[in-house]
Amino acid sequence: MSQIRTILTEGDPRLRAASQPIEDITSHIARVISELHATLANFKARTGFGRAISAPQIGEPLRIVAIQLGGRPLTLINPVIVWRSEETQPVWDDCMSVPDHIANVRRHTSISLTYQNERGKTCHWHHLSASLAELIQHEVDHLDGVLMVNRIERQEDLQPIAHHAELIAPQRSEHRIMLDHIASASRYITPTFLATPQYRSPSLDAALGVAMTVKVETLNPLRNFKGRGADHFVSHHIEQKKPAPLVCASAGNWGLALAHACKQHGLPLSVFVAENANPLKIAGIRALGAEVISAGEDFDQAKQAAAHFAQQHGGLFVEDGRQAAITEGAGTIAVEMLARSDTFDTLLVPLGNGALINGVGRWFKASSPATRVIGICPQGADATWQSWRRGTLVTNDRVDTMADGVAVRAPITEALEDMRDLVDDIWLLDEARIEDGMRLGLEHLGLLLEPAGALGLAAAYARRDQWTQDASIATILTGANPSPTLTDSLLAAFTAN
Repeated sequence: MSQIRTILTEGDPRLRAASQPIEDITSHIARVISELHATLANFKARTGFGRAISAPQIGEPLRIVAIQLGGRPLTLINPVIVWRSEETQPVWDDCMSVPDHIANVRRHTSISLTYQNERGKTCHWHHLSASLAELIQHEVDHLDGVLMVNRIERQEDLQPIAHHAELIAPQRSEHRIMLDHIASASRYITPTFLATPQYRSPSLDAALGVAMTVKVETLNPLRNFKGRGADHFVSHHIEQKKPAPLVCASAGNWGLALAHACKQHGLPLSVFVAENANPLKIAGIRALGAEVISAGEDFDQAKQAAAHFAQQHGGLFVEDGRQAAITEGAGTIAVEMLARSDTFDTLLVPLGNGALINGVGRWFKASSPATRVIGICPQGADATWQSWRRGTLVTNDRVDTMADGVAVRAPITEALEDMRDLVDDIWLLDEARIEDGMRLGLEHLGLLLEPAGALGLAAAYARRDQWTQDASIATILTGANPSPTLTDSLLAAFTAN
């Protein structure tokens, strides 16, 4: 067990010395990193706050910062701020080394930085949110021998620690998607959906021109990732005294997942589907005992009918992407992806209603914040992309894509709000590129993916000329339930080649 070190406090001259850069990650450096994290965790357990600590605060004049944001612990070695926003703002700041006070200081609203991780790889962390920008500026100050008390402009900018809850807590309000819920969600999820394969394929790497890690969420009875969120939600729902019967709308995979969870717990379920829904998915939902009701020409019309039905019949309308527990269940994928200390420069995530990207994005931004989280949408269903870019809800009159699993015409407001500070960008793909993704899955992985499930592969291939030689990217293969027509078409094209 790592040693818990004494935290130096104001007045100790070691806090005023500039720290030395790290040349090599020796056993001594590794020990200091371990002790920094142990000391930080101990401080937070005792006080209830503390997100980061720098090596000078335990008497080590080294340019190392340990961060714990609620996910996997993170270490910044030799952090350098390479960009600062012109805009600044006053923020209330706390510090372990100034235990009796908080200070009102002015910080840049956003910054970008480079650093090395514990494996020595250089990472780039761009355009931090205001809260994280303040945190990193505070810690870099420590590395340069500067305390927050040196940043105050007036005496009243220094306040007793007793005002911590009143002044600082409102600046750091908790996200709707709770990290501790993601961390514990696997306890509620059927083991069949957990510990899914994660690997690289040499031939796929060669085809993409980049190191690509795939997380395969199709090797379960449902052949898609949604069982995690459905299990997590239903497990909590049945804890109520009189759990209401559930109602949902689905393009297929969500209905399968919720039907599977409801069957396990003996809970009735009605699933509304569009008239053109995948017949194989509908048959699977019925086989799991759920009532299937066809309503509307597309998914969003089915969703409106489902919500109306629930209101009339006293059911609970469950919408994938709206209830936080569903998103938190999906976030367990990210916990597994980062459990082996793997690092990724970019994560490509199929984007429909947003439960997946928000769940994994929440964990990644608390565990590997330099990883760029990119959502992938079809051009023919771009309402989420438009809404995210404009910062306001945009709905389309129709969708036109083979990727029925992400064919969203009317995005979910809560999911769009969740994406703030979690999603770095959203890319659009045309139908030909989506077909490329399905072909890559079959050719290099032996997986017959549905269009939505192959979006990450498709995006990586479409932008293969833009990846740097040492880039490490990852994607989640989310579903393998293509329609019979698509299956026949893909297999015919594959055998013809």
